[in-house]
Amino acid sequence: MSKTQQALQQALSNWQEWQTDGAAISSQPQVVRELLGGKTNRSFLVASGAFQAVVRVNASNSLSLGIDRNRERKILQLLQPTGCVPKLLFSSDQVLVTGFCEGRHWTEDDLSAVSNRREVNGMLEQIQSIAVSDLPPRNYVDYCTAYIKQLNQSLIEPALIEKILSAAAAIDNSAWPAVICHHDLVPENIIVTANGLVLLDWEYAAMGHPALDYLRLYQCDPESTNLSATNLPYEGETLTQLNVVVRAMNDLWTLLQD
Repeated sequence: MSKTQQALQQALSNWQEWQTDGAAISSQPQVVRELLGGKTNRSFLVASGAFQAVVRVNASNSLSLGIDRNRERKILQLLQPTGCVPKLLFSSDQVLVTGFCEGRHWTEDDLSAVSNRREVNGMLEQIQSIAVSDLPPRNYVDYCTAYIKQLNQSLIEPALIEKILSAAAAIDNSAWPAVICHHDLVPENIIVTANGLVLLDWEYAAMGHPALDYLRLYQCDPESTNLSATNLPYEGETLTQLNVVVRAMNDLWTLLQD
């Protein structure tokens, strides 16, 4: 049996420890199918009668990707009252069990609707308003450097490294309030449910720059009007540098996974 299957079966055997809040579950859930599409971990839909949940088995290279499972769990716990994240049922160093969110994943086309942008912008404002006192802000120089050091240096030009780290330093050294930041907010991680939008996959979450999730989601240039509907007080050079960091984190992650 593979390590993934061992972790999955152990999580299922511990089903009585799951915090289901009275949901109808009287026997051990069974695997329905593997959920495809995730780029980091492996996730499985499980069920017991009408009860459904998702068991995510963590990737073995989590640390090299900059993932902190304790931080992820803390952020998910803080966000539970908002209703915009999956219900947290159980977590350990190896697995995360959440309620299954049935619905339709966003596509790029959903970003073009003003009403959709307004709704997700409102969710981000709600998330960013949550006070957090015991998590440090992300240092973007350190984060990008950790990725760069793991790469074959032939894959990335020295001039590009300098550009990335210079932009990251500019962000780290500027004044901004650290807020809960998803750091991987792409359309595929937004699902439309009967109860509204839910944001999935919080493993890269940390205390970060207030504008970063907007830039990541809209993949916009600093001049884009996609940010005009927000109350963010950032413009010009700050957004230029932050946009370099956003794109760099995605590109470095892709190179490291390849």
